[in-house]
Amino acid sequence: MMHSQNHRGGRILAACMLIAVVTLSCSTDRDAGEFFAPEDVGILVVDAVLTVGKPFPRMVVSRTLSPQIPYTQSAAAERNATVIISSRAGGPPVTYAETSTRGLYAPRSLAVVAPLTTYDLVVQTTSSEVLTATTTTPDVFEVDEWVLLDPSGQSVRRRLRTFDELGDSVYNALENQVTYSEGLVEARFARPDVEAFQLAIFSLDLDSDFVIEPEFFEEDDFDDIEREGSSPAILADEGTARLPWFAIFFQGRHKLKIFALDRNAYDLVRSTPEGSGTFSFGESVGDGFERPIFHVEGGIGLFGSVSGDSLGFMIWPRP
Repeated sequence: MMHSQNHRGGRILAACMLIAVVTLSCSTDRDAGEFFAPEDVGILVVDAVLTVGKPFPRMVVSRTLSPQIPYTQSAAAERNATVIISSRAGGPPVTYAETSTRGLYAPRSLAVVAPLTTYDLVVQTTSSEVLTATTTTPDVFEVDEWVLLDPSGQSVRRRLRTFDELGDSVYNALENQVTYSEGLVEARFARPDVEAFQLAIFSLDLDSDFVIEPEFFEEDDFDDIEREGSSPAILADEGTARLPWFAIFFQGRHKLKIFALDRNAYDLVRSTPEGSGTFSFGESVGDGFERPIFHVEGGIGLFGSVSGDSLGFMIWPRP
C-alpha cells in the first residue's frame, strides 16, 4: 500500500488481501492515514476482510490521529469496543474480544465464513459511537487450471501442479520449477459473479537472492524492494489472469494468490492510488479518485470479503 504522508492513522493489521486489501489489496500492514481523512482527526477506522472458507479474521479498530501526535499502535487503538458480526442467514453472531494488543480484536468462536452470505458488522465504543458496515461474500472460488505459457502467451508449455494435488510438496514438483521470464504463469477459471479480482505475490524464502539486477538500480533501491506485493483490481473478463514478470525480484519459493473481491474490497482497491508494494498490468480499473470509496457508516476503512485460490512454485535465475 502507499506510504502515508501524515500520522493521522496508525499501522493496521490487514486480514488479507490483500486488498486487502486485499486486500484488497493485500499487504500485511495498512496505515490508516491511507484511508484519507486529511481534514479529520479522531475518526473511527475499521480494517477487516472475511475470507470464504476460513475462520473469521482478527480485526483492528482504531482512530485517525492528529499529525502532531507521533504514531504508536497504542495511541491509535480504540479500546474496549463491542464488536459483533451477524449473518442475515441466521445463526449465532460472532462476538469479538480485545486481545493483549491494544485495538486488536479476535473472534471468540471458530466459526467459518460462508459463501454468498451477507454479514453485518457493528462496532460500538465506550462513548456510544456506532460504526456499521455490510459485506456479501463471493461464492467459493477455485482456479480450474494453472498453466505456464510460452513467452508470447500463445501456447501452453505445461500444466502446473497444485496444493490440492501435492500440498507443500508442490514447490518441489518438476512442473513448478520456473526459470525467470521463460514463460507466463496464468490462472484459468470459470469467472464467478464478482466485480473484479486481485493478485498477490509472496516471496517465501526470506534469505533468497535477487533473480535480476536491473542496471538502473542503485544499492539503496534493492533495500526498498519488498517480498510481497499486490495488483490493482483486474477485470479478468475472459476468466484468465497472468502474473507479470516485473512483479518478481527474488529466487526461491513463491506463492501466488488470486482473490475474487466483494464490492467493498473492489471499491477500496480501485479507488486507492497505487504505491509501494503494488504492481500494475493490463485490465486494471479505477483512476482519478481523490478519496478512497468506503462502505462504512460512522467511520472509515474496510469491512469486505474475498474468496481465493493459490499456487506454489519455484523461481530460478536464468542460466
